[in-house]
Amino acid sequence: MVAVALLLAALAGRTLYGLSMPFWFEDERQVFLIGLRSFARGEWPYFGADVVWTGGQLPGALQAMLVRWPLAAWPAPEAPFILLNLLSWSTLGLFAWYLCRRLPQVPRWLVWGALFTLPWTLNFSTHLINTSFVLPGAILFFIGFLEGMPLLSRRIVPFTLAWALMGAGLLFVAQIHMSWVLLPPYVIAAAAGVLAGRAELLPRSRNRLIVTAPLAFVAGAAAIGWLLVPTLARYGLDAGTGGGVLHFDPQSPAGLVTTAARMLSFVSFETNRFLGMSSAERIVLLARLPWLVPFVVVVTIAGVWQPIWMALSLFRRATIDRADWIHVRALWAATVVLVYVSYFFSIRGPQAHAFYVVFPVAMLFAGTCWEVWSRAAGVRWRRWERVAAVILACGIVMHAGLAVDRWPRASLYANRPVVATAIHQRNDRLLGDRRDTIIERQDHEPRVADRVPDPAAFMSARPENDLQLRGSTWRRGPFDVSIFDVSVTNRSAVTAWLDVRYETRYFGPEGQILASRQGVLKHIFEPGDTREWTAIADDFVPSGASSATLIITGAERAIPIRHN
Repeated sequence: MVAVALLLAALAGRTLYGLSMPFWFEDERQVFLIGLRSFARGEWPYFGADVVWTGGQLPGALQAMLVRWPLAAWPAPEAPFILLNLLSWSTLGLFAWYLCRRLPQVPRWLVWGALFTLPWTLNFSTHLINTSFVLPGAILFFIGFLEGMPLLSRRIVPFTLAWALMGAGLLFVAQIHMSWVLLPPYVIAAAAGVLAGRAELLPRSRNRLIVTAPLAFVAGAAAIGWLLVPTLARYGLDAGTGGGVLHFDPQSPAGLVTTAARMLSFVSFETNRFLGMSSAERIVLLARLPWLVPFVVVVTIAGVWQPIWMALSLFRRATIDRADWIHVRALWAATVVLVYVSYFFSIRGPQAHAFYVVFPVAMLFAGTCWEVWSRAAGVRWRRWERVAAVILACGIVMHAGLAVDRWPRASLYANRPVVATAIHQRNDRLLGDRRDTIIERQDHEPRVADRVPDPAAFMSARPENDLQLRGSTWRRGPFDVSIFDVSVTNRSAVTAWLDVRYETRYFGPEGQILASRQGVLKHIFEPGDTREWTAIADDFVPSGASSATLIITGAERAIPIRHN
């Protein structure tokens, strides 16, 4: 009963944390709109996630349906969050069970606690951003790979099921994120392992496995791939991406080390990425929540020490299961090389979240490191268990503080009525328009019912005329961070505005401009709305600046609620 209660508490806590995450940023809003538009218009969603750098979209309906299905079951803004968290919670639980079976020397509470509370699994599997949907498919795929590859298998999952999981996981990720291209090499490696595997490593005769493996893979792929079939039937095999994805771009040799470090960060308590987008934002956050500082310090130290410890573990010998330790290290190193080499052919430079799909490999490596060290340390390992428990607890408190801080300012609840109205009235354009992708331009035109009563007034509205800066003050914050407090009113009677762009300018003692910067206020302004932002961190104060101003430079229009 205690275990069940803890699991349910983890599900509730992760869901609440996801609901506290930013909702009004462009990527999050666009992911929600993919499914909302399909729900609102009753259209089959042929395409999913945007491939921003090519102007295309990934083929397949899965991304949209993971938002549309929960809205159909419960037409409330929280519904897609609940489904996402159920998916990530259940697959993380499955992976925790698998790792505990594979690594019996590692304490179960450590495996389960880490998987549910690591910064990467909390921030990229609980809220509606494209990367969050990668994790469930990745876990299914890699459990299948680890048990379908003879050299790595521990016979925890039946061989046929393992290959079915590989197929399902691959077609899941293929409809979610471009990182799916990293997965086929693992399928090829597993197939080669079956063909070349020694008889004692195979669960049954090789000839039988050669037949059952591809059949199971196809069956698993079909379980998810049917959502892709309508798109391929209508648009063909090259549907969606917009072309230009492949682009030769030589990488620096140092990129191999950077890739390895980023993979280790997946399973470490990395803090910088999730405390703010810049050093200035992190400083302002901790100045606003000073009680959080001790917990952040503990987690930050762990986040630096843990990757170094794992890197050193690469050179440690195992006293038991030496072959498995060798194979796990080889898998981790091969994955680092695969990711590094893949960016030689990518139009976009390396970013950690873009290869988050290999998180399960990093977690297996981390867990195996724990097991190797626990066997070597003996009784002393108990001391490290207590240290790990303190770190996990500090991580939970840190994330709870972040959630409380963000809830009224940046989450769905900063303006939930707009989202609820868009769902109730089945009008996705209340949340703005979808990105101008190639597919959008070809296949979608605004419906007459989407238009406002006075289209001419709506289209002629200008943000610089409608959005009035009622107040703007500038001050120096801790460590000379530049801080603005602003208040903005939408004076329009016919247009709502969102993603309000602004420019800050810094002046010297003689009135000369020293620097200018741009930013975005991530909210929807309905007609007559006034919103205030306190402590906007605009990086650090330029040297010699004595004054600063903020002006509104643009925004995107949206249909206002009151006209519907």
